[in-house]
Amino acid sequence: MESSKFIQLSDGILLEYIYTSQSDPTEFNTATHQIEIMRDEYTGGSYLFNTENVSSEMGNYRDISAAAISKNKTQYVYLDTDVGVPYNDFDPKLTDSANLLQSFSPELNIEYDKIRIHFISGFSFTGYDGIIFEAMAPRRDGLLLNLSSINFLKNDTPVFNPDPVLINDNLYASYIEWRIPSLYFMNNSFNPADANGLGFKLTEGQGFLSTPTITFKATGIYETIIDNGYDYYNVEEINSVTLPNRDIYDNLYASVTQSDGGDYFELTGEVVGSTFSNFMASLGSSWVAFHEINVSEQINTSFVKTSTQVFTQTTNFDDPILFRPIILNSAVAASFSINYLLRIYNRGDNTQIIKQAKLTSFDVKKYGRRLMKINLGVVPTVANVYNKIAPDDGSNIIVTNGNIDKPGQTSDQIVEQLVVKTKYVTSFRDRLNIKASISPAKIQTITETDNGKGE
Repeated sequence: MESSKFIQLSDGILLEYIYTSQSDPTEFNTATHQIEIMRDEYTGGSYLFNTENVSSEMGNYRDISAAAISKNKTQYVYLDTDVGVPYNDFDPKLTDSANLLQSFSPELNIEYDKIRIHFISGFSFTGYDGIIFEAMAPRRDGLLLNLSSINFLKNDTPVFNPDPVLINDNLYASYIEWRIPSLYFMNNSFNPADANGLGFKLTEGQGFLSTPTITFKATGIYETIIDNGYDYYNVEEINSVTLPNRDIYDNLYASVTQSDGGDYFELTGEVVGSTFSNFMASLGSSWVAFHEINVSEQINTSFVKTSTQVFTQTTNFDDPILFRPIILNSAVAASFSINYLLRIYNRGDNTQIIKQAKLTSFDVKKYGRRLMKINLGVVPTVANVYNKIAPDDGSNIIVTNGNIDKPGQTSDQIVEQLVVKTKYVTSFRDRLNIKASISPAKIQTITETDNGKGE
C-alpha cells in the first residue's frame, strides 16, 4: 500500500513523497515506459528522464527539466526540446539526444515512487522566475545523481486539487507531480555483475551508498538570461531535505469504511500483522493520534469542501472514530467524499507520521440534513381494520386423520355423500269424514253440602 511523507519546503510549498508499496509496488516496463540517462561533465553526475511519449503518466521528461552547467550548481540551463536544437545537442558536456535512450535486454519492470509538490492557496513566485525541484540519490562515491530535475516556471499552471490538503491550518489547493524510480528497489536489485540493471546504468556500475537516502532540493530562479535562444538560470537554494529510501511505517495505513452496524462510517489506523493500539504503544506515551476528516460534495463537476472536523485520541486506539456526515447539498450533489487524514504526533519533538485514506459515496440522500421519512400523502390516513368472520360452513374445521390434516366437509359435501334408502310401510285409516264444530256450552252452578263428617 502506498504511503506518504510530508515535509514543509517553504511557507507556501509542501513536499509529499509517496512511497510505493513494498509488498505490491507500482511497476512500469522499460519496453513501454522507456528511460533516458544524460551524463553531465560539469558535475560528473547523471540525469534520468522518461521519454516524452509517456509524459502524461510519468511527468519526468527532458522538455520540462533543467540541468546544472556549473560544478557548484549555481547556474542551470533549461533543457527545452521545442527549440531548434535542444541544449544537450548544443553543449558537448551533456549527452546528445541520439545517445540518451537506454536499452534493456531483457526488458525490466521498474518500481516507481511518486513526488507531489503542493502549493498553498494563492501561491506566487515572489522574487523568482521559477523553481527547480530535484530528487537525487548518492552514488557509492557520494556524488548525487539526479532522478529528476523538474523546471517549474512562473507561467506554468499547476493542477487544481479538488480535495485540497489542509495541514497546520494551511490549505494547499494545487500541485504538480511526477514519478521517479524507487531508490529502495533500485538499490536492493543492484548487482555489480549485471549491466542490464537500472541501478548499474545510472551509477555507471558503481552502485549506491549503503542504505542510501533521497535528497530533495528546491532551487529558486532569481534571474533568467536568454542567450542564443537558450534560457540560462542564476539560482539560489530555497531548501534541501533528506528522506529515507523507504517508508519505515509501511505496515501502517489509514482506513475509512462504511460500518456494518448502522448508517455511519468508521475511521481508524490499521497495522498489518498487528493492532493500532500495539503500534502506538511501541512508539511511546508521548505520541497521540489526530483524526482529521474533510467532507467534499460533488456539485456538477466540482468538489466543494463543506466540513472539517478533527478528533483527538490518546487512549483506546483500537476503538474506531464513529462518524456520520451531514451532506448540506444532498438535493443536488451527485456524490460526496470523506478525506481522512491520520496524523500521529509526537508531543516531545513535533515529529509526525501522516497517512491518508479516501472514500467516495453516491448515497447522498441518506446523509442529508434531515433523515428520510415515509411519505403518507398530503393528509395522513388512518386505516380502518375489520375482523373477518369465517363462514360457518365447516370449512375451517380441521379433522386429524393419522398424519394427514384434512379440512372438515361442508353440509353440501356431506349431503352429497349420504346414501338415501326408501322403505314403504302400511298406512292405517280408522277415522273418516270427521268434522269439527263450535257450539256454546252452559255450565250449571254446583253446591256442596256438609254431611256432618266434614265431607
